[in-house]
Amino acid sequence: MSSVAVRIDDCLSIREGHLWVEECDTVELARRFGTPLYVVSEDQLRRNARRIGAAFAAGWPDGPVALLPSLKANLSLALRAVLNSEGLGADTFGPGELHAVLTAGTTPELISVNGSVKDAELVRRAVAAGARVTLDSPAELDLVAEAARALGRTAQVRLRLRPDYDGLRQPSQLDPGRSVRDAAQRYKPGIALEDAAAVGRDALAADGVELVGVMAHLGRHSTDPAVWAGMGASFAAAIGDLCRALGGWRPEQIDVGGGYPAPRDPTGHGAAPPIETIAEALTGALRAGLGEAGIDTSGVRLEAEPGRALYADTGIHLTTVRNTKRQTRPLEWAWVETDTTEMFMADLLIEHARFGVMAASRADAEAEVEADVVGMSCGFDVIAPEARLPAVSPGDVLAFLDTGAYQDACASNFNGLPRPATALVHGADAEIVKRAETVAEVFARDSIPARLR
Repeated sequence: MSSVAVRIDDCLSIREGHLWVEECDTVELARRFGTPLYVVSEDQLRRNARRIGAAFAAGWPDGPVALLPSLKANLSLALRAVLNSEGLGADTFGPGELHAVLTAGTTPELISVNGSVKDAELVRRAVAAGARVTLDSPAELDLVAEAARALGRTAQVRLRLRPDYDGLRQPSQLDPGRSVRDAAQRYKPGIALEDAAAVGRDALAADGVELVGVMAHLGRHSTDPAVWAGMGASFAAAIGDLCRALGGWRPEQIDVGGGYPAPRDPTGHGAAPPIETIAEALTGALRAGLGEAGIDTSGVRLEAEPGRALYADTGIHLTTVRNTKRQTRPLEWAWVETDTTEMFMADLLIEHARFGVMAASRADAEAEVEADVVGMSCGFDVIAPEARLPAVSPGDVLAFLDTGAYQDACASNFNGLPRPATALVHGADAEIVKRAETVAEVFARDSIPARLR
C-alpha cells in the first residue's frame, strides 16, 4: 500500500489505498454519512466555474461574459449559493427552479426563466422578481405584457430561437441514428424561425416590455468542436436574419445555451476536448457570422449555460458492497451487489452513460475480477457492466465518477427507495447539504380514502 498520493484530476487522488476527494477520505465519508451518498467538491465547482468563464471570455473580447448554469443539472441550494458567490447567474425551467434560485439569493438580473409551457403565475413571479423571461412561443409574450402592466414595471425578454443548423450532419451522440441537425430540430423548445420576426416586432411594440436579447441551445449532441462551430455559425445566421427583419435592432445579450460535454464524458465517447477548445470554436464561428451579417458586437454580453460541463466532475457517488455472487453454468457470470441503484444515477438510463467505477477502499489494488456492478432495485439494475475490479468483499466502498450533474436531480423513488443525501466537501471539511429521505417521506404525499380503510 503506497503512501504517495496519485493524482487522478484536480479533485480526486489515491492515498494510502483509498480514494480521496480534495482532502477527504471517501471511505471515511461513507462511514460517517452512510451510503449511498452523493459527494460534491465545492473547490472543483469553483475551479470549473472560473475556467469555463475564462474560456468564453477569451473567445468573446467584444463585451462582458456571464455564465447562467442550468439549475436542472443540480438542484442543491448549497451549490447554487457557491455559484452565487462566484458571480454566476442561473438558467431556470418552471416554477420550482425559479423558486429555488430566488430562495438561494441569485441576482435576479442574471436569471433566465426559460422553457416551454410557462403559465401566467410563473411569468408574473419572474417579472416581479426582475428576472428575464426567455420567450419560447408567441403566446408567452402576451403573458409577459399582462404581468408588466399589472405590476407597473418593465419586463425584459429574450427570444429563444431555433437555428437551422444546416450542415450539422455528424451523428448525434445523444440521439443515436440521427444527425445532430435532425435531432436538434426534433427538440421542442424555441420559436420557429418563420415566427421569430413577428414575435420580435410585437415585443418591440409592447408597452412595458423590453426586447434585450436572443438565446439558442443545441444540447449535448457531440464532443466534436466542429459541431460547436457549426452551432455558432447557424445561430449567427438566425440572429442576422432577425435583426434585418426588425429594421436594424441589435441584441444586447446573446445566450449560446449549453450542452458542453464533461471532461471524461461518461456517455461513452471518450475524453472530451477541453472547454477552451469548444468555447473557441463556438465563439469564433459566432463572431465571424455576426460580422458577415453586419452586426456590431461591441458591448454585447455573451451568456452561456454550462450544466454538465460545470457539475459532472465535481461529484462522485459512493456505495457499499453488500454481497458478491458468481455462477459457472449455464453461463459463467459474476455480480457485485451494492446498496445503490441506477434509479439514483438516471443517466445510465436516459443517456446510456457508463460512469467510471473504482473500489474506493482498495483504490491502489490491481483488478482481479470481472463482474457486473448491480443495484438493489428489482430491475436488471446494471450500473457498471463487466467492470474490472479488485476482489471486493461486503463492506468495501465503491465510487462512481462524474456524477455531479443530473444524477441527484433525476433520482427516483422506484421500489419505494428513499433518495440519498448529498455531502459537500471543502478542503478537509465535509457537511451534509441535502439530507437523505426517509421511507416515511417517500409515502408522505399519499392518502387512503376512509372508504378503503
